[in-house]
Amino acid sequence: MKNAIWWQTLLILAFTILTGPIRAEDRTQAFIDAQALFERGLRGSEKDNEAASERFKILTEQEPENPLFLAYYGSTFTLMARDALMPWKKLKLGEQGLELIDKALRQLTPEHDHLLFRSVPVSIETRLVAINTFLKVPDIFFHRFEAGRALLAKTMASPVFASAGAPIQARYHFQAAAIAEAQKKKDEERDHLKKVLELDPASADAPAARARLKEVAA
Repeated sequence: MKNAIWWQTLLILAFTILTGPIRAEDRTQAFIDAQALFERGLRGSEKDNEAASERFKILTEQEPENPLFLAYYGSTFTLMARDALMPWKKLKLGEQGLELIDKALRQLTPEHDHLLFRSVPVSIETRLVAINTFLKVPDIFFHRFEAGRALLAKTMASPVFASAGAPIQARYHFQAAAIAEAQKKKDEERDHLKKVLELDPASADAPAARARLKEVAA
């Protein structure tokens, strides 16, 4: 019995050393690293998304009231749903992720419009993660496209959007272009794609924006 307790204590200590706690001053870099993994996961890397999920889990445990961390954590579940093989697992993971994102949105307050993380208002990036996720999950199962469209329109019309900075605005325009494409509004889609390239020509979305512009113009 004593040996078992000793080994349990040792394992807990080892886990703590390897995974946390993260000091407050380290969280910005921890977030940047996790978000970089998330971006690769978003573009198809299942392994990177799983790693991002573990890191965002730690961040949410450290700051459970931080809506930005929670939104990203929830979105990793929807990407795991994308990569899952079994339909029941896809649905379960997708629902878990969307519940976390809904919770993150409920946590937002007017103060988050002025609270900056990496010079971006927390409310703006949290909503961007939600919008991107809502537009990507299969609407036939999760019915989130309209919620994503409405949230994007409301956010882009808000005063705080203008203070978000060019890169984050470009990402919003990329989402707006996706909505316009789904609604077969080519002129609107073209305008938003051009705005992406005008605001942030070197962004991760820029190659896709350029390729789609060629398709729309054809």
